[in-house]
Amino acid sequence: MNLLDISADFIDYMIMEENTLTRQYLESISTADLLLLADDYGIDVPRDLNRRLIIGELLEMAEEQPEEEEQVLVTEGDFNTPDTLPKTYNDTQICALLRTPTWAFVFWDIRESLLESILENDDFDGLFLHVAFFDGPTVEVPSDSFDIQIKTTDREQFVFIPSGKRYVIINLKSRWQDKDSQVLAYTRRIEIPKECNELTNLQPGKKLELPPLVKLSGMEELLSEHYKNHRQSLS
Repeated sequence: MNLLDISADFIDYMIMEENTLTRQYLESISTADLLLLADDYGIDVPRDLNRRLIIGELLEMAEEQPEEEEQVLVTEGDFNTPDTLPKTYNDTQICALLRTPTWAFVFWDIRESLLESILENDDFDGLFLHVAFFDGPTVEVPSDSFDIQIKTTDREQFVFIPSGKRYVIINLKSRWQDKDSQVLAYTRRIEIPKECNELTNLQPGKKLELPPLVKLSGMEELLSEHYKNHRQSLS
């Protein structure tokens, strides 16, 4: 068989693959093409196996093959995308994200039924965030803490993280007149990135030798501007 014959057989074989394996189709092709199909389906064909048995084996294999899943084209019009996110997901939870090693953004939600039951109780004395710091990832007793009073309608708050803290957990708590405060939700234990002492102590007018790469990054100007705008918080 020359090169032209091989190319022609390959083209015929690809055409056969695109057709449905029916008895009528299989009986219309040559024995050589049947053998090619049998080899493609992994059928071991003895030399003395006739066409009828080969066709029977191919039909049986074709029936066992899983049907291809119909592909469905999805367009943007198939979805109703809301213009704004809902104000509440009716679940009691709290999350915190570190914006910088100094500031954390805290957001929370309260289940509607829980909030209604709290507000209906005459002993309810308000909600607050309890910010607790820990010296290690498994330490149970906090090394320091403070509270932030919030309104029942609040759902987010920036929290200042004092210098030198390592881990923080922020609790959403309810305060009561006749009993101890109750934890409604709490964040995971968040590790606070270690601060560079040289950059932490940087202040306007203070001489400080910074590495060349830090100077090129503009860190000196950035921290100086931050100190001017937030020096009350850093004092």
